[in-house]
Order: sequence, then structure tokens, then C-alpha cells
Amino acid sequence: MKKNDQNITARQYIDDLIIQAPVAISFLKGPDLIIESANTNVLELWGKQANIIGLPLVLALDGNSASDYIKLVKDAYKSGHIHYGYETPIRLNRNEHVNLFYFDFVYQPVKDSNNKVTGVMIVATEVTKQVIARQLLEDAEERLRLAIEATGIGNWDLDLVTNDVIASPTLSVIFGLDPEDKLTHSELRDMIHPDDKAIVNNAYKKAIKTGVYLYEARIIWTDGSVHWIRTTGKILYDERGKPVRMLGTINDITKRKQEEIMKNDFIAMASHELKTPLTSLKAYTQLLVSKAKKADDDFFINALEKSEKQINKMNRLIHGFLDMSKIESGKLQLNTQTFDMNELLTEIAADKMLIAPDHVLSFENRQTVQITADREKIAQVIGNFISNAVKYSPKGSAITVEVKKLTEHLRVSVKDEGMGLKAKDQQNVFQRFYRVEDESTRGLSGFGIGLYLSAEIIRLHHGKIAVESEEGKGAEFYFLLPLQADWDRSL
Repeated sequence: MKKNDQNITARQYIDDLIIQAPVAISFLKGPDLIIESANTNVLELWGKQANIIGLPLVLALDGNSASDYIKLVKDAYKSGHIHYGYETPIRLNRNEHVNLFYFDFVYQPVKDSNNKVTGVMIVATEVTKQVIARQLLEDAEERLRLAIEATGIGNWDLDLVTNDVIASPTLSVIFGLDPEDKLTHSELRDMIHPDDKAIVNNAYKKAIKTGVYLYEARIIWTDGSVHWIRTTGKILYDERGKPVRMLGTINDITKRKQEEIMKNDFIAMASHELKTPLTSLKAYTQLLVSKAKKADDDFFINALEKSEKQINKMNRLIHGFLDMSKIESGKLQLNTQTFDMNELLTEIAADKMLIAPDHVLSFENRQTVQITADREKIAQVIGNFISNAVKYSPKGSAITVEVKKLTEHLRVSVKDEGMGLKAKDQQNVFQRFYRVEDESTRGLSGFGIGLYLSAEIIRLHHGKIAVESEEGKGAEFYFLLPLQADWDRSL
């Protein structure tokens, strides 16, 4: 084969490669950048037909609209150095309209055996859609950031590997700092109130496992004033499941907390003041009951016993409000001891049978089950379960109390045959002041704090409280207590 034939074959092979390439490729020859080869992809990119092959690039692409693009290619030819362009904005004439497009480019100078540049190979990929999509996303993020800032909520982005934090100006304001100053993670953590550092640390440990970061705590400004914040966040993990980043928001809840403290202080004061006259009233009532029994006066005996029941009801209500104020101010103490749960349940069942004679209350005392907890408060939770079962189930129906020892927890449950709970009520029934409102509960008394207090007591024991129910088919309230007691003794 002759040398010229070999050159023609090699040239044809290169042209075939260019034409069949899945990306836009063209070869421009000489200082005038004559289009010697151009595949379909590059022609579509330029918005041209194959008849431009053989023309200088400046004429083929209408120099005015593609001047920036042509200048970059000429620079690569003159310098002899490969040139990369990423998301390069270029205005091109397509369909008789000049628009802005974005491309990733490689301009590869082609040299001969004497190291002289003979042309430029162009490999290009249009990334206009990707760039526009990213710009729209960035625009949406910016609008979201502005919306968040307008609500007075601070946002932050924490690198869990380096501990570098990016915080919004509003976050600095919430912490009483200059929005222009650069914040550090350690600086923000140091501002947490010493008594609340454990809350923050526990929230972080929980977030590493669950991915959700949530806490309310106090911070101390540089001027010594105390403020409340609520922090929510979400952890992002790498492909190996390692936590690498946390995004979140912080808002100032000082005003709400101050109002809650004032309210709780008032409730505690009012409840405390009511205890003394109520105690005296109960003592006088019991004395009158005793005298009425001696006089064998059935009317007064019945009336006074009903009065005593109402006094007891009021007394329980006052203690409930006191406990609620203690919980919300973080002052409710757990007086823990080791006791037999079955023995406690037997005592409670015996007491409840006296005040609920119209229901069949059953509890089977089996082997001794030792647990370390606050005996009085656990009794309060169980008593509340049974009282609710009596209130919301028909006379003559069964109420079953059961205790089970699981692998790591003790499960105590109270099951009734009452009206049951709707799905939405099951989700909210442990919230403060929540009451089931429908025709079947109309006329039943209560403030909706019993189950809230029960949930908080179990939470302090690091346990779990829940309900399983089907509307019209009764409900089973239960709680789990850890068999190994390693919690703090107070909130």
C-alpha cells in the first residue's frame, strides 16, 4: 500500500471516529480554524448543517453571536496548550434567535511531528439544562433562606467532620452576637446554660442514631442575660452510613418559656393554697361521717360519703396540677426504690375495686417482679389507666391489668372493653389538656392532664408509653420500664 493511501485510510478512520462519537466533536485546521470534520452532535450544538464543513469557524458560526466561543478556540490554537471550559456561557444563534447556552469544553491543540500546532480538536458537551436546573435550585434555596430569615428563624449548616459551621445572620442575633462576626461551633456550644448542657449532649447522641436533632435549652448571652432556644436539625450520612453533616434551624422561644413559667408558677401557687383548706374540709367531712354513722343517719352518711369522694377528686386534681408545673419547670424529682411490681398492682387493684364496683377488674399476681423506679409515681400512672378504663367503658365490662417481663423491659398494661379511640385521638391522647371530643364523651369530666402526666413520668424513667385501640372495641394502655435503671434522678 502506498504512503498516500495509508494517509487516506488513517484520515478516513479518524473521520469515522469523529462522526460516530457520542459527544460533540470537530476538528478545526490551520490558523483560520477551517472546519475539516464535524459530527452530527457538534452540528446540532452549533445549530448548523453539514454544508458548513470547509468554512472558517468565524463564518460558519456567525462571528458576532459566537465571538466569545471563537476567541477561546483561537487562544488554544495560538498558545498550543489544552484548554478546559466548564459550564462556559456562550450565545449562539439557533432557530433565528440568539440565546445563552452552557457547555463543558475541551480544546485540544493538534501538533505535527515538528511540534507545530496544525489545528484544534474540540470536544464539547452541552450542559444548559443542568446549569439551569441548578440555578433554579439555588434560586429556590435563596428564596427559602429569605423566607426563613423573615420569620426570625436562624439556620445553620454544621460539618460533623471539621466542626465548621455556617450560620445565618439571624442565628447570630438570636445568640446576642454581631451578625458580621464569624461564628464557631465551640463558641455557640459554650453559650449553652451549664444546667442544660446534658440536654444538648443527649439530643446529639440521639440524633447520631435517629438522624433527628431536637432540643429546647437556655443560652447565656455575653451580657449575662438568659434566653431560651429551640433547635431542630437533620443529619446527613455518607455512602458508608457515617454522619458527615447536620442542617437545622434555631428559633428564640424566650417569650413563650417566660409565659409558661409564669403560668406554672401561678398554677403551683394556686394549687398549693387550695391544699390547706381542702385538707381541713376533708377532715371535717370524715368527722361528720363518723358522727352520722353513730347516729345511724343513712341520709347524712350517703351525702357525706359523696362529698368526701368529690373532695378526693379535687385533691387528685390539685396534685395533678402541682405535678404538671413541676414537670414543666424541670423540678419533678424521682424518688426511686426497688419494689415488687406485682405487689403494687395488687394494692392498686384492691383500692380500685372499692371505688369501681360496677366493673370486673382482674389482675393475676404471679411471680415476684422486681423493678427500680419511683413507686408512688408509677402507681399514679397505673391508677390513671384504670380510672380512664372505668370512665370510658360500660358498667359490668371487664378491665384487665397485666404485667410481663420482657428481655430488657417490664410491660404493664390496662385493657378495657370500652368505646376505644380513633386513630387521630391515639396520636394526641398523651398531649397536655387533650380530650377526646365526640357524642360518646360528652358530659364526662376531666382536664386532659392525667395521661400527659403519665407520659412525662414514664419519660423521666426512660421508658415508653403507648396505646393500642380500635374504635368501638376497647383500648389497651401500656408502658415499658427499663429493667436496668441508669437514668438521672431528676429532669
